[in-house]
Amino acid sequence: MECMSTWGKAIVLAFALLATLVAPAHASNQISVSAAEVTLPPGQNTASVGVSWHTDGNQTVQIWIRETGKAAKLWRHEVNGSATWPYLHAGTTTTFELRGGPNFATVLGTTSSTGRLPGRLSADRTHLALAPGTTGTIDLSWATELSDAQVWVSHNGNPQKLYAQGPSGTGRITWISRGTTVFTLWSGTGQEHLLDTLVVTADSGATASFDRPVVVDPDGNGIATVRWTGGEARLVNDDGTETVLSGGSAAISTRGADRKVVRVYEGGQVVTHASVTILRDGRGWAGFNYLPEHEKRYQEYFDDAVWPQVRAQVAHDFDVMAATGGTVARIVLWPEKSTNAAAQARNLADLAGIAKQRGIRLVVAFANSWLTNPNWDDTADSRKKWAEFAITSANWMNTYITALEPGGAVLYYDLQNETSGVRGNQSNLQSAYVAMVYDRTAAPRGKRGVSVMHASTDGADLAAALVGKPMDFVDVHGYGNLDLLDGAVRGLREKFPASAVIVGEIGKSAPGEQQEREQADYTGQTLQTTDGLQVPITMAWELYDDPRTPPHPNSIAFGYLARDRAKPGFGVLCSRWSLVPDCGAPREATSAQPTTLELSATVPVRPGTLAPNAILRGNGTARLVITELDPAGREVASTLTEPVAIGTAGLNYLRHQQSDVRLRDETRSVRIAVRAEGSTRLQVDALTASVR
Repeated sequence: MECMSTWGKAIVLAFALLATLVAPAHASNQISVSAAEVTLPPGQNTASVGVSWHTDGNQTVQIWIRETGKAAKLWRHEVNGSATWPYLHAGTTTTFELRGGPNFATVLGTTSSTGRLPGRLSADRTHLALAPGTTGTIDLSWATELSDAQVWVSHNGNPQKLYAQGPSGTGRITWISRGTTVFTLWSGTGQEHLLDTLVVTADSGATASFDRPVVVDPDGNGIATVRWTGGEARLVNDDGTETVLSGGSAAISTRGADRKVVRVYEGGQVVTHASVTILRDGRGWAGFNYLPEHEKRYQEYFDDAVWPQVRAQVAHDFDVMAATGGTVARIVLWPEKSTNAAAQARNLADLAGIAKQRGIRLVVAFANSWLTNPNWDDTADSRKKWAEFAITSANWMNTYITALEPGGAVLYYDLQNETSGVRGNQSNLQSAYVAMVYDRTAAPRGKRGVSVMHASTDGADLAAALVGKPMDFVDVHGYGNLDLLDGAVRGLREKFPASAVIVGEIGKSAPGEQQEREQADYTGQTLQTTDGLQVPITMAWELYDDPRTPPHPNSIAFGYLARDRAKPGFGVLCSRWSLVPDCGAPREATSAQPTTLELSATVPVRPGTLAPNAILRGNGTARLVITELDPAGREVASTLTEPVAIGTAGLNYLRHQQSDVRLRDETRSVRIAVRAEGSTRLQVDALTASVR
């Protein structure tokens, strides 16, 4: 065999070396965490984990974060290195992705870490069906990684009692009675930090449910079937009386009121109920979360010193909502803003009357921020304060509920805004709180609801705490990644099959012109998603931008109007529910000399009161001209509203003048015209109308 030359050997070695350098490049891309599981320190709601990554060739890479129920987000953008991720939540797995290549589209490696509670309570069952006067048994267990711990128990909100002490243990409890029993696990020997919460519910075992939580019935000729077990079932009639039902199931007419409630009684007491919502429009209900365009906008506007100043503007705002086809408005209340709850409740009832006159129902949401920033554990007597917390919270809520109920304007009450089983320092505390206030509030059966922010992580915990406690409405908030909204709605329907699952907040901040176009796109995509899911109620956050940060909204405002200017997102919303299908399409008329300019749209109507509106700009004075037409298109009547001066800044007509018109019986369509006089330019940014 002939020997290879020295030069040939050199070439072979060079190619071999090149292969060594190139071939295994991807094999050395690595990302790792310091621990696959991390136990949260007592009293903390997050833990930290170290993350390290390495790539061949010192290339710039990106580290992306993925958490259950949330959209992926960019964390780091750099070369080889390490960093600490300080936001591991209990029961949540965080995945770290190493990305490189063109546009960082290639996943080079992944690793993950899971947060774990420092202690855990569990039981063989958390729901018992008990006969009157009897007790039931559960097997309780707890485990911690601490030197000592305590288990405390409270029944129906009564003062807590010490059940057991020790870092871990088991116990057979034979005295569970009807109601809500809450077990809490604490570190140390003096309730140092709350580690976990377990809710056990016991009831008659009676059940009741409609075949569907929402019925679309424009003509009022449909039926909804209710089924029940145990006890005596009674239908609540529209006039408040009750009709006894029999046979275990019944067909309920959907004519009349938009809510039907069936109560199940045992020994003269209501033990459970079922409810159904009837929609008269296949598009569902739409509306806005409402905060007035005023410095005192977060509930303080209900104070006696402020309400007279803003009442007229609030009425105009509800005119604007009604004209878009809005039928529901959401009002949020906070305990720290309740400086005089009785006075605020009285003025809120006045607002409810304003809304009812315009065909708008209210959703009243209670945002008890003291759950996550607790004032109940500020003293050494925290064990007593926690037991009283549900009672004092329910009393706060009842101040508003009792003032509102006589007016009949409230669709339902959200017992806790954006409930989260993992938010704050108290694990699962919010779900336990909702279960405890459920029967203590004055919210009537058929009007009980709750909202969640992250359905995938919060829904299961909440559903477990509310077994045997029917929720009429469950609301998920649709910010961020719309891909998550579909799964959130479907997931909550599985966890709460007897509840009407709605989307109570949607929005996207829009501080500039480009963001306003993105806001409109986001709104359109959201409505397409909710429409495909047949969501019965969708509400935008919010009607107006925050006026305290001119000229642009801050990060918490997602308004669809900016003072007197219609934003693209507003046009998308009102085009869905307004009688004018192209509500947001710009309309413009000009003239070389001052003259009378007019822009109009003709829409079909039903009997009732027409509420038109226009958001416009230009020069001269403008008014609305409403011409009623019969089935043959002949003019029946014509109404001219009061004129207003318009300018380049824009004007929202209903914030300045009324436009309601009671339609004639023979009217079948209406031509709505915006007429400007002494004008060279008339531009209509949005034209809306609805009939109530």
